[in-house]
Amino acid sequence: MYLPQMTSGPAAAAWSPDAQWLVYAMQGFLWRQRVDGSVAEQLTDSEGTDHQPDWSPDGGRIAFVRYDGRAMELMLLDLASGAVTPLTSGGAVNVEPRWSPDGTRLAWVSTAGTGHFLLHTARVRDGRLAEIRTLVADHRSAVPRYYYSPFDHAINPAWTPDGKSIVFVSNREVAHGTGDIVLLAADGSGAPELIRREETSWQARPDVSPDGTRLVYASYFGGKWHQLWLLPLLGGYPIPLTYGEFDNVSPRWSRDGRQIAFISNR
Repeated sequence: MYLPQMTSGPAAAAWSPDAQWLVYAMQGFLWRQRVDGSVAEQLTDSEGTDHQPDWSPDGGRIAFVRYDGRAMELMLLDLASGAVTPLTSGGAVNVEPRWSPDGTRLAWVSTAGTGHFLLHTARVRDGRLAEIRTLVADHRSAVPRYYYSPFDHAINPAWTPDGKSIVFVSNREVAHGTGDIVLLAADGSGAPELIRREETSWQARPDVSPDGTRLVYASYFGGKWHQLWLLPLLGGYPIPLTYGEFDNVSPRWSRDGRQIAFISNR
């Protein structure tokens, strides 16, 4: 299932800039917990359900998704005051917000204007989105699909450390699975570059290492369970990082590159 779901346990963990804390979604709210601690602090409380947090590089804000029963909108949490302000309000599905490394931009996936899951970026200015652009144009695939929409999607965005490119999953002219892992200039110029062709699932969610040389993603490649795999950013053959008869998904590098947080049902 691509859209975020309310879970009884943690989901979609993201690191603080100093790698001392994790923020995650659980039971419809956002929570913050020290990596070396066992107590979680609740950060949000609303009539909706909150999902997919991402911590800003300056450490002061968290972008996240709020579902109110009608739409999924991007929200901005100010950690100092606890104030939550909307970033989108058009009634579309807006998911997977990711801060650029310099904290000036967001990338996310939205159905705004098309009804299809496409990659968007915008600048964040004074708590609002500006210069919103769709990076990948709406496109109907010429390849027949049995399980997915005939319209292509662009999902699971992750910035490269220099902020010049975005890695994401694209099923443009792909018949099976959720698509290839590709790389595109952050301004939308040029064509996506293929990194990895594989029958991925909704859980792929690649994340680029802070040194810009590798990416980690989830895959059931060669088995029925999702495991974490490591792949050179310029392409090559992936190597497994985890094993077992359980799922390991949603990997995120810490900003210092020394740790990977992920969600497991082991």
